[in-house]
Amino acid sequence: MTQTFKVVVDRYNPETKEASAQTYAVEFVPSQTVLQTLNLIRDNLDDSLSFRSSCQGAKCGSCAVALNGRPVLACNTMVDGRDITIGPLPNFPVISDLIVDRSQSEDYFFAMLSQTGSCEGSCNGHNHKEPEAVLAESKIDYDNLSRCLGCMVCTSACPYNAQMSENGPNPSMLVTVLSSGVLTNKDGQPAFPVGQNSDYCSLCLNCYTACPAGVHLNRANAQSKGAYIQTKGQKLRDRLLGHAEFADKVATLTPGLNNAVVKNSLVRKTLEKTLSISSQPSLVKFSKPLTSERAVDKEPSPIGKKHKVAFFTGCYARYNDTEAGKDAIAVLEKLGIQVEIPEQSCCGLPLMANGDMATAEQKARSNVAALKPWVDKGYAVVSTCTSCSLMLKAEYQEVFGIEGLTDCTYDLAEYINKLVADNEIELELTSVPMRTAYHTPCHLKSQKIGMPFIELLEKIPDFKVDAMDNKCCGQSGSYGYKAEKYPISEAVGQELKESMQELKPEIGLSECGPCQLRMHDVSGLPVAHPVSILRRALK
Repeated sequence: MTQTFKVVVDRYNPETKEASAQTYAVEFVPSQTVLQTLNLIRDNLDDSLSFRSSCQGAKCGSCAVALNGRPVLACNTMVDGRDITIGPLPNFPVISDLIVDRSQSEDYFFAMLSQTGSCEGSCNGHNHKEPEAVLAESKIDYDNLSRCLGCMVCTSACPYNAQMSENGPNPSMLVTVLSSGVLTNKDGQPAFPVGQNSDYCSLCLNCYTACPAGVHLNRANAQSKGAYIQTKGQKLRDRLLGHAEFADKVATLTPGLNNAVVKNSLVRKTLEKTLSISSQPSLVKFSKPLTSERAVDKEPSPIGKKHKVAFFTGCYARYNDTEAGKDAIAVLEKLGIQVEIPEQSCCGLPLMANGDMATAEQKARSNVAALKPWVDKGYAVVSTCTSCSLMLKAEYQEVFGIEGLTDCTYDLAEYINKLVADNEIELELTSVPMRTAYHTPCHLKSQKIGMPFIELLEKIPDFKVDAMDNKCCGQSGSYGYKAEKYPISEAVGQELKESMQELKPEIGLSECGPCQLRMHDVSGLPVAHPVSILRRALK
């Protein structure tokens, strides 16, 4: 019997300038791609449907579309027989049906080309000018960039580019410029031009997650941010936000006093006026440091329980939301897992996001040196913070070329699920009658391990969790605290706000501290780390 499924295609008529949605019943065959589905529609049902395709082998990048709202390459994305919606690539002007206008991105390339000194007078209407900043050619990994297909899925997936009419982050064109071989000169050395849009990149890594060719856009974005700051200089505000660990250490000496200070409206307005730290989003709270309650100077023990964890707390669980850190320790110990907290520093992501690549690399090398002895004794490195686990397992190697922690670092829920799947531990969960809404942190998505905490929470009796399919909360670490970027951040977070208003949960959940703050700001609801629910269910 022939199986069919419903395909809704967003149509646009350039003559009447009317947009509409048209539904088709399409035959499903095994191993069917989105592009094959579109070909079936055009060949058998509607020959007026317009879309791009060329090589049909994931080489040219021309067939990029939106599948259920997410940018994908149509020729290598499978359908499974369930109803789908296909639309044009998001955040680009539509020419006809699924064909979009890419000229704005092409204009950006010519604008960068005009800063190389390679074109005299003007390039495509852009007058030659000195580059705002440059990235040394020695930093370019051509093998990485050569995988780019030019499909622009990355730029379409960028939530910040979508909210900016110009100077928005444009990862596709950044890669095009860096891999073009067209150089400028800086102090007698060959280099590539870098624009202000690098400063507007939040390092949310949605571009990297969406890339169908596996280009390490995280590295290219981080390098361009570092180059821009190195040339333009770093603002005092960005230096303070990057060195959040130092500020946390000072603030936690008198946490009660400092919590009262950061809530004061006059203080917030003063910070906005003097340092351009926005007065709108909630600031973090401070607690007695988690590490003060557990030994951190012990040598790794080669004996003890079968499963041993070196807990990388991260700054947030150590200085801000220490309850999440305590709950994580309680859960692991309840499951019979030995937990220790080694000496450690900030993972370095706040520094990297604010352009201080040199100090971020120092933090990375310090953490690897501190954690490696524990790993050599059989400890797994586990973190409750998805940004920290991303840095340890991926970014240290991808951005700085530092090896040592990739194969032994886990997100907390990822680690627990692994032990459950291997029949190493058993979960005995009691009822938690509650309705919640869960936001997936961008830095969890970029690890490409699914939603491990959702797998755990769905095992809890009487517990209801709705996983919201939002691109980014908009806070993105320190990004939302910057006064000139807060309106962009707020616009990005509008999707999250609407989702929470629609779902009406009792409480919000997310592993990421800044995501939790934004969830509270847009909903007014209490927000917690999922590990707190898991601890409650394990009682």
